[in-house]
Amino acid sequence: MDRIKVMVVEDEVEDRSTIIDYLSNVEYINLVAEAESVEEAVDLIEEGETPDVMLISALIPGDGYKLAEKVVADYPWISMIMVERELKEETMRKAIFAGAKDVLIFPFTPAKLVDAIYRSHQLEKKKQTLAREKPSAVKTRKKSRQGQVITVFSTKGGVGKTFVSTNLAVSLAQNTEDKVVLIDLDLDFGNTALALNIMPRYTISDVINEIRNLDQDLIESYLIPHRSGIKLLAANAQPQMAEFINAEHIEIIIKVLQTAFDYVVVDMPARFYDPVDPAFHEADLLFMITTQDVATLRNLKASLAALNSLNFPKHKIKLLLNKAETRSEIKPKDVETTLNSEIYGVLPADYKLVSSSLNKGIPVVLLYPRAKVSRSFQELARRIIGDENVIPVKAQTAPEPSK
Repeated sequence: MDRIKVMVVEDEVEDRSTIIDYLSNVEYINLVAEAESVEEAVDLIEEGETPDVMLISALIPGDGYKLAEKVVADYPWISMIMVERELKEETMRKAIFAGAKDVLIFPFTPAKLVDAIYRSHQLEKKKQTLAREKPSAVKTRKKSRQGQVITVFSTKGGVGKTFVSTNLAVSLAQNTEDKVVLIDLDLDFGNTALALNIMPRYTISDVINEIRNLDQDLIESYLIPHRSGIKLLAANAQPQMAEFINAEHIEIIIKVLQTAFDYVVVDMPARFYDPVDPAFHEADLLFMITTQDVATLRNLKASLAALNSLNFPKHKIKLLLNKAETRSEIKPKDVETTLNSEIYGVLPADYKLVSSSLNKGIPVVLLYPRAKVSRSFQELARRIIGDENVIPVKAQTAPEPSK
């Protein structure tokens, strides 16, 4: 393993000594320089002490964030880790937009410090590799229109948002030759990866770390391909990471994905809150999921009223009736009357097949392509696409679960 060259920029002598002590016994880390201020750090770099990673205290004379901004502008290959004394949302925002790869809260353990240095260095190496490959291997997508954003939402849990999102994304990919990406914006407890039997190597937090440099080629490197042809941007493995994600980040991610994909399907959390607002603002279609029960209808009616108060365009809202049962006391016509909205699509209940699909992590449209519920997804996808753009669905066999 190549040794990682590190510069420590910290004016507190005791803290700097602690950090240096932590790094002294790590074989693959080489401490190349120490500095106590912005000016001293810049001088050292200009004199030739160019590190791979800089560990920068936010409170150094001259402002650590200003140093980070200067370094990313003049030496973009250097990875920066900010050191703060307390954790705040504004802290993470400042660090990300200054170009830092990570933020550490002092005091931290030696293991956490070393892991941050290693991960930051690896992310930068990955970006450089991608940049070198871009002319030959990475094909930039060129298209005349932005990708269509399809947001799947309900404030009532248990109505099947993730089930709808995953199967709709796969159905869109089956019926077109277009590119489809699925984003899990249930930042706390998203499970689209589980529904697709994927163990994500990267999550949305990794993308946030690169938000300053994000383009379609870079974001593609963080997406997980599924054998159906779709790609997934997974939610965080650790729910506490969601507190560092804001609406500005999500807006950038969605707009970059729109330049690379024809369809951007968004699986939403079961609530309205600021960080995911761009998924509403950018939506071309907003699928509101309901079922045939009073509690869900009451909940959805309140959600529609909230959207109306926010002047959300009514023509974009499409009502999907999931788990539809002919024997239910509440009929589809009752649903339309209660919600004052026409049903755009009906997905019939098939608890046995759907349960089998979810347990195996294989979308029902792949596992049971001839089932009534699968045909309903195909009809829904064709309606979205428009009949003139549909290609024949190839015969599908159920795939083996992803490793």
